[in-house]
Amino acid sequence: MTGTLPARVAPSEALVRTGVVAILRAGSPDHLAPVARTLHDAGLLCVELTMTTPGALDTLSALRRDLGPGADLGMGSVRGARQARRALDAGASFLVSPVFDADVVDAANAAGVPVYPAGLTPNELVAAWDAGATAVKVFPASTVGPAHLKAVREPVPGLRLMATGGIGVEDVGTWVRAGALAVGLGGSLTGEALLGGDLGALTRRARRALDQAAEAR
Repeated sequence: MTGTLPARVAPSEALVRTGVVAILRAGSPDHLAPVARTLHDAGLLCVELTMTTPGALDTLSALRRDLGPGADLGMGSVRGARQARRALDAGASFLVSPVFDADVVDAANAAGVPVYPAGLTPNELVAAWDAGATAVKVFPASTVGPAHLKAVREPVPGLRLMATGGIGVEDVGTWVRAGALAVGLGGSLTGEALLGGDLGALTRRARRALDQAAEAR
């Protein structure tokens, strides 16, 4: 018997082109908007807000209006169908989950939106891919290293993997050379910016990360 392949939404052009996702996780929403705008102006178009940040959904909706269709604005830490629907209603152009949650994958595919669930072991990564993920997030990536990503991809042709968790700006190129579709950066990229820190320094880190990804390809 031949099984039916799951629906699978392609990654955005911005993600494929830039290879970097900025992850904005904060204790308050106060600085989310200026940080996202600074990243956008620096050319880092893929920005992930998180459900764990108070007010993130409202900020996402406002940024969607302010930055326009060129910004690839998604929501992370999404768990369950209800959170997925709330994120989509707020205008998320992609969904990210810290685990493999089939309900989140199904909701995103039904809406025609890219979805990036997480896994770490080969079984977890391939199960999420076979369920219809756009790509699967290796998380926490720093606990296994780039060689893990490369080894998992070799026996599974076409498997798309991203890398997130404890990755430094200077490590982006290493992960891309290992086969990562994109690399997610959190604190190593944002620094103190989400606490009101230097946005000029944020711009420099963002451009360095983008250069690292481009040079590795």
